[in-house]
Amino acid sequence: MRRNHFYLEAPELTQELLTIKWTLKSAGFSIGSTWHEGQVSALALTSKDHWNAWTVQQIQSCDSLVVICGKNDRAAAELAMMAGLALARGLKVIWIGSPVRSLKAFGAVCQFNTAEEYRKQVLQKMYFSSAGTEVGMAA
Repeated sequence: MRRNHFYLEAPELTQELLTIKWTLKSAGFSIGSTWHEGQVSALALTSKDHWNAWTVQQIQSCDSLVVICGKNDRAAAELAMMAGLALARGLKVIWIGSPVRSLKAFGAVCQFNTAEEYRKQVLQKMYFSSAGTEVGMAA
């Protein structure tokens, strides 16, 4: 079953998050998260500004959660909590950053070391899908 509605999560708005967003959109996927939308002033957004009940409601309408941990692990607990919520709701979780041992046991979690590594996989699968080869899910 192909999953195609993604929620993007990160401790803050970064170029990596925006790159993943536009890569997924160009591959034909939709984005269900909205906290990263808006004006340039949104670049100052942090996790405490967007982790709330509205976030949980938006995640529930998605098929997959993409978590971009960033360069530091300060928000790892909150990000892992969001991943746990997504797993409990039956979503696929794409974890980008240092592996979290407690998430490794779940088959619905795919871990990538960098956003670029994930971006390349999405583009590769998009290419194979457009070439008529069935490759399964993009994430």
